[in-house]
Amino acid sequence: MFSIGVTGKFLQGAAYSGTTTLTGGNDVSISDNFGKPTISTAFGIDVGAIYRPSSWLRFGLVAKDINQPTFNDVGGGELKLGPQVRGGIAVNPYSSLTLTADVDATSNRTFVPGVKSQVLSVGAEQTIFSEFLSFRLGAFKNMKDAGTPFTPTAGLGLRIFALRVDVGGGYDFREEGALVSGSVSLTF
Repeated sequence: MFSIGVTGKFLQGAAYSGTTTLTGGNDVSISDNFGKPTISTAFGIDVGAIYRPSSWLRFGLVAKDINQPTFNDVGGGELKLGPQVRGGIAVNPYSSLTLTADVDATSNRTFVPGVKSQVLSVGAEQTIFSEFLSFRLGAFKNMKDAGTPFTPTAGLGLRIFALRVDVGGGYDFREEGALVSGSVSLTF
């Protein structure tokens, strides 16, 4: 079975400009001055395809931001999101377990000069009670930065009929920081 999908999305961007002052001597002080953000919106288009040769195996490919949405910069210029392509595989050894791996097929620019991103991700999801609860574990790594370790991730999902509640996060041991996100959705 083969499927293709197109998604339109509204994006909001915030651009900041600022300075940091470092004063030396016996008492070192640092002051930041980050002004008000320049807020702008854009419309993005993603295209994806999935191929399912059997009930336990899927291959996917997505091209994100193919229309290269642009946002206003603080200095009056524009910041453009470049297109990204990502591919992956999912295996279901049994109906309630999914094992995944996916990778950026393109090396992606970031807004930090000289820094690129090309992420490899692996993960697993175990569902129980007829998909009422989902437990997720995974890891990802920026392959363009040899110094970064794999970042572990975990998540939990709750499904009650059409209602889905998900929370997930990861911890970066090098930066000693965590990121957590959540979502609530209705699926029809």
